[in-house]
Parts: sequence; C-alpha cells; structure tokens
Amino acid sequence: MFPRKITSFIFIVIAPLVIWSCGSSAEYTSAKMAIEKSNWAEAEEYLFKALEVEPANAEVMVQIGYHVHAKKREWTEMNKMFNQAIDIDPSAKVLGRPVTEITKNYRSMFWAENYNKAIRKYNESRKSQDKSALQSAADMFNETLAIDPSEAQTYSILANCYYELGDSEKAVENAKKSHELMPNEFRSNYTLGQILALTGQKENAITYIEKAVEIEPNEQGAVKQLAGLYYETGLTEKSIKTFELAIKQEPDKAAKANLYFNLGVLHMQLKNFQDAEDNFMTAYDLNPNDTEALIGIAQTFENAEKWRRASKFYRELISLDPDNPEHYKGMARTLIKQGDPEGATRYLQKSKKVGG
Repeated sequence: MFPRKITSFIFIVIAPLVIWSCGSSAEYTSAKMAIEKSNWAEAEEYLFKALEVEPANAEVMVQIGYHVHAKKREWTEMNKMFNQAIDIDPSAKVLGRPVTEITKNYRSMFWAENYNKAIRKYNESRKSQDKSALQSAADMFNETLAIDPSEAQTYSILANCYYELGDSEKAVENAKKSHELMPNEFRSNYTLGQILALTGQKENAITYIEKAVEIEPNEQGAVKQLAGLYYETGLTEKSIKTFELAIKQEPDKAAKANLYFNLGVLHMQLKNFQDAEDNFMTAYDLNPNDTEALIGIAQTFENAEKWRRASKFYRELISLDPDNPEHYKGMARTLIKQGDPEGATRYLQKSKKVGG
C-alpha cells in the first residue's frame, strides 16, 4: 500500500559543540568537561545542578535534552527540555546555532534514525509474515512519533501496520492524523482513502482518492483504485472514464489486459454489448491465457444472442480449462439456442463428469 523506502537525512552541524564561555557557572563548566570525556553519569549530575543555578539558560536545557534524555530514549522529556529552551528565547543562540534550528536538527536526526529502523523491521515482518515482528514495527513507529509527532509519514505507515494487525480503528485514526498534518499531500490522501476503502467505508474513501489523483494524476495505483471504487459504489459512468484513463497510463501488457477486462464488465452492466465485446477482445489479444477475459467474451456474445460466436469462445474455454463445469454448461446453452438439443445434452453430461 506504501513505498518502503528508507529515508535519509543530512544535517548540518548537529554534533554537540563544547563551548567554554567565561559566563558559565561552575556546575555547567563541570558538566561540559564531563561531556568532553564522555562521562555521562557525571555529565547528567552537573547538567541538572547547572539548571538549578541557571534556570533560564536555554543551552543547559538543550544539553540535558540531548545528552541525558535522548541517550535514555526518554523522548517526551527530551522534547519538554527542547521546548522549554525555545520558550525562554526563540532567538537565542545555543552551541553556536539558533535554538530553534539546533533542536529541530536534533529531533530530525533521532526521528530519522528510529524511523529507518522501524521501516526495516516492517519490511522484515512482511517477508516473514510474522505478526510479532509487525507488532514490534508498530511499537517502533510509535516511539518515532514520540520523538517528532509532526511527521505525517510516520502516521501513514503506522496506519498500515495497524490495519495488517487487524486493528481497523487505530488504522483509520492514524491515517486521519497523517491527513490532518498534510491535507494537500498525495501520500496522506492516498493512505487515508485506502484505509477507509479497506475498512468498508468506500464512499468516504472516494473523496481522498480523488484528491490523491488530482495531486498526482499519473499515479497508476491511485487511478486504478479510484476506478474500482467508482465501480463498487455504483458510479459506473465515472468508473468507465477512470478505467480509460488508467489504460492510457498502464505500460504493462498483463495489467492493461486486466483493465480492459474490467472495462468490459462495466459495459456489460450497461448492456453496451458491442463496447463490452471490444474491450474483452482487446483483453484477450493482450493476454491469450486469461480465461476470465474469454468468459467475459463468451458471456457478452451470449447476452447479445450471438450464439455461434458465444459457442466458439466456450469451446476455447473448455480447451484451456477442461475441469470447469461452467464452460460445458455455457456451451450447452448456446447449442440449445442453435437448435441442437442432442449436442447440448452431451455437454451437460460432460459438465456433470467434472463436478457440475
């Protein structure tokens, strides 16, 4: 449902700089010395002591968020510290950079690291079909959200995880959250539309798939899904137009044959037998081994009362799929209409031999 591409990020100057300033308290100076030596227990102790004596020092807060809470994967606490630092003075410089920039970079770095790990776990679960691995992936995506809840793509793939885990409510909830954050992006609209369709809310799904196609009119998967949704909700004329668009975009012969077959089915419903015949014939020409297309052709001719042409394709179906009793029954019907009851009887008997 989604592209499983691991995201890469480039960050500029995100490594913590050790800045020695004359105005630092003794506690903060001790904390920076401990950071330089990678003595994290001592660094934590002195950073919190520094915050007690310098409660308005945004830099100390950022250092605590990065060196204490992030190391312990305490993402909520990390974000609280980062937000406090920004609230004190949004224009302040921290470690040589604007506080808003450095906290954003830190969040993005941790988000990307966790998101990529979660993507790998998700892909592993799909290969192994292991539900426990899928649950682990969902847990990892939830942790990624704790790092940066403003990243819409995390909600999109988490929605997919929950749907595969059988939790439709959480799937819809996360898909809606992604759309709320990015209402004009293709992925958020497409994901929400897909999840709504999969959970039986097909009419609601159309709104979002239409928007996705409006944003990316050449995205074949979305165009095909929209055509299918129109068909399933009884919007036959719209479905025909959308299938015709999908056919123009589809380069693969087998996939194109399937689209022509679907278009033939729609024309059958509208009793446009000539159009149905043309589309089924094109599907058959593109994929001669497609028995469904042959069935469609045979039924089209039968419905149009073209008995000889129908019987020709029923014979071909019997040749391709001799164990299907329905093909023999179809042949029998056409022979009756052509005034050959004996031939029809023979085919009915054959249908019973193969289980009909």
